[in-house]
Amino acid sequence: MYFIGIDLGTNGIKAGIVDEQGEVISSSYLETSLISSAPGRMEQDPQDFYSGTLKIIKDILQKSKISPKEVTAIGLDGQMGGVIGIDRNFDSITGLDMGMDIRSEKYNDYIHKKYKNKLRKITCGSPRNTPKIMWWKREYPEVYNKIIKFITLTGYVGGKLAGLKSYQAYIDYTMLSFFGMEDILKLDWSDELCQLYDLEIEKLPTVVPPWKVVGRLNKAASKTCGLMQGTPIVAGAGDQPAGLLGAGLLEPGVMLDVSGSSVLLFLVVDRFVPDIENGAVMYIPSIIKGIYYAFIYINGGGICLRWFRDQFLPDEKTAKRSKQKSKYDLIEEKAKLIYPGSKGLMFIPYFGGRQCPYNRSLKGAWIGLSWGHKREHMYRAILESIAYEYCIGLSHLKRLFPDYETDKIFVTGGGSSSRLWNQIKADVLGKSYLKIESFQFALRGSGLLAGYGVGAVKDLKKAALKVDIGKNVKEFEPAKANKKLYESYSNIYKDIFTNTLEKTYNQLVDLMD
Repeated sequence: MYFIGIDLGTNGIKAGIVDEQGEVISSSYLETSLISSAPGRMEQDPQDFYSGTLKIIKDILQKSKISPKEVTAIGLDGQMGGVIGIDRNFDSITGLDMGMDIRSEKYNDYIHKKYKNKLRKITCGSPRNTPKIMWWKREYPEVYNKIIKFITLTGYVGGKLAGLKSYQAYIDYTMLSFFGMEDILKLDWSDELCQLYDLEIEKLPTVVPPWKVVGRLNKAASKTCGLMQGTPIVAGAGDQPAGLLGAGLLEPGVMLDVSGSSVLLFLVVDRFVPDIENGAVMYIPSIIKGIYYAFIYINGGGICLRWFRDQFLPDEKTAKRSKQKSKYDLIEEKAKLIYPGSKGLMFIPYFGGRQCPYNRSLKGAWIGLSWGHKREHMYRAILESIAYEYCIGLSHLKRLFPDYETDKIFVTGGGSSSRLWNQIKADVLGKSYLKIESFQFALRGSGLLAGYGVGAVKDLKKAALKVDIGKNVKEFEPAKANKKLYESYSNIYKDIFTNTLEKTYNQLVDLMD
């Protein structure tokens, strides 16, 4: 038997065919579009993801030459930030209001200021989606009134594949963590928070386990993608918990850096310890109950690199003339020759505001620019400053979980292909960085969930732990001389937010409001 895993990422859709042992035997990738029509706006078309999913399923079936009759279930995972308002027929009214879209941040600010303690005690700590729902209700009530349910991208594509109606809309419990009106211990919506926010709980989808069969492939979708009509579809999970399951990261004390569109530093823990004091540490519940992922993150941190590439680097023709090297390869060749510290240049990666701890006023910047700086200095400063952020985040994780200590950090995601970035983070944090292959883990996790949902995989945790992420890793050891120098830069970076910069940003935002 085989299962299909679909990963609905910010930059693209991945799909893989997974066998009963959890091996991804065939996979494919399809890039998607980001729409930034104005400052602070970042949107995607959910219909593009649905049509892209049908296309990519057909592609992997053809590549693998596996009979559609042998595919027994479909599992999905996807972006955790962002909501879609749907009508009675399960059609999108709002488009995908992405996690990186900051139009609703004043409501995020309102939630943090008025309900900070309640938020930190019972939720996962990252209300990315609740402010969006509040924004639609307050700013566009005529649209809000037409919306039957607010769902995630995964729920939208899964629902479309199954031909669901709005009353059948669902969300798995790992996806709750980016809403901000959940009860993390109950793994369900909080009636109390919904009432405090003045939001109707009836507009929220039903919370289900990630392995629940939510429907079956309908006739129209079957005809387009090539799978058998009636193929079971399981609810799936968020892209991060699916990837963490697929990588077998279920043992407390393990650390993982996910360098993707957003950058996240995870610590696997066996308990929920609210960060009441600072609100710097957030949580995602694991697919396996009783396990949590404590983390810090920069919303859109990885997109800063894509933005820099598109704005400042040579066009593709120049890159192709350079022995088929990518734009990133070309700039890194120059950036790696620069002395640590980027000649006194620092970068602030908060293009979408800061989440850990929350401050919507903070925005992006380079600090210390001079005429001697070139593009390679600016690029390296982005890499270094995100490592400084990790250094601050690591101190918060240690504060809450002092009994967990590790001398190594696994790294995955598209950014892990940068040898320079891996080395910089190893030097700044003083820990070994182990690069693991990243493309397959979310697909493996979603495939295993699909198999578990239809009873083909008997023990989900046992199946997940079969993978050996420590096998065939590329290790980056911290250079002692660089670590000492980077300690000084990290301290300066930390002081930026306790001196004048935060006040300046607050004043700028007040003027814009």
